[in-house]
Amino acid sequence: GHAINFIMEHDKLTYPDALRYLAKKYNIEITEEEQTPEQIQHNNDRESLLVVSSYAQKHFSENLYNTDEGKSIGLGYFKERGLREDIIQKFQLGYSINQRSAFTDIAIATGYKTEYLVKSGLTIEYRNEPEINPEETEVEVKPAEARYVDRFWGRVMFPIHNQSGRVIAFGGRTLRTDKKTSKYVNSPETEIYHKSDVLYGLYHSKNAIQKEKFCFL
Repeated sequence: GHAINFIMEHDKLTYPDALRYLAKKYNIEITEEEQTPEQIQHNNDRESLLVVSSYAQKHFSENLYNTDEGKSIGLGYFKERGLREDIIQKFQLGYSINQRSAFTDIAIATGYKTEYLVKSGLTIEYRNEPEINPEETEVEVKPAEARYVDRFWGRVMFPIHNQSGRVIAFGGRTLRTDKKTSKYVNSPETEIYHKSDVLYGLYHSKNAIQKEKFCFL
């Protein structure tokens, strides 16, 4: 490739950020179009979703190695399926604790906003419907209380990366035998994840694909 591609790959930068980096390094003056408040907010929202997703990946990976449940169930499953240690770490596999809101509770306590936890698809928001007495002529409607739970719980976790290696979504496989439980749960479409545009594992294999000039799908 060329210098910009190299910086994008090596430092995991976007195209505009790579240009800014090179311009600063070689004292080249660049003129940037001023962004509207809407564009700035859009970019901030995207970056917040990427930050939340990265935090979730690290959380699930730590669960896999640092909790009894993760080691016995999650890591045990991966080892049973013949995955080597280097493969588990390369693909940043993890485990979500078998508690309905374990991840969400920790994320909120750490300081992450529920808005982005929900927008990322990691957290599901439920709102209680206000109770209405049919005998009352005037109904006092109180704000519905929000309840936040994990989308993924009690599952081995597979992060999905974009082409620059940043985590944008997840797939989770349950190890329970309950037929009512979906075997696989995936992240919904979000601002940073469009399923039809992403091929799982491409980030980890693209260099080999370019070198060998072919790949197996």
